[in-house]
Amino acid sequence: SIVPCNVSDHRAILCTILTNTSKDGWLVHSAGVLADALLHNQTQSGMQRVWGPKAHAAWHLHASAVVTSQPFTVFSSVAALLGGPGQANYASANSCLDVLAKQWQDLGLAAVSVQWGAWAGVGMAVDSGVLGQLETQALKAIWDTMGLTALESITLLSPSIPVVAVVPFDWAMLVASMAGAEVPSL
Repeated sequence: SIVPCNVSDHRAILCTILTNTSKDGWLVHSAGVLADALLHNQTQSGMQRVWGPKAHAAWHLHASAVVTSQPFTVFSSVAALLGGPGQANYASANSCLDVLAKQWQDLGLAAVSVQWGAWAGVGMAVDSGVLGQLETQALKAIWDTMGLTALESITLLSPSIPVVAVVPFDWAMLVASMAGAEVPSL
């Protein structure tokens, strides 16, 4: 079963977790909002719009989970790993999720942050029309079957790995675009 909750309200989270917990339960935080702008055009409002549902909400979940010891999966973004044009606010908010997953594991809680690439068919990349642009940068879209298989595998690994990236790269294109440049170790 899936139980939605307003993750901006710490009391609502705690109440939802306490009334819906099972030993097989797993918390999943998948909220995300975009407010893209080049760094010099970023505003406080744009930062808050992105950070609220992503980083602040994850912090509220963290505080509630410590009480209940529920395992977590937070949906981060490949923007935290690779960055993205106009996405300083989004990349940094997702990086917070990655750090929180590590902190949860340090507390002995099962947790993992999944740095998702763009999904095909649905999601923010589709809504904003950037899938084609991403493909020119060697980043392919994640199809439902691929993503769900990855998520199932990741939740089995989470006791030992706090952050996992799921991004289908076109490696030949990526390496060719770096001709003469130092290839990063991903």
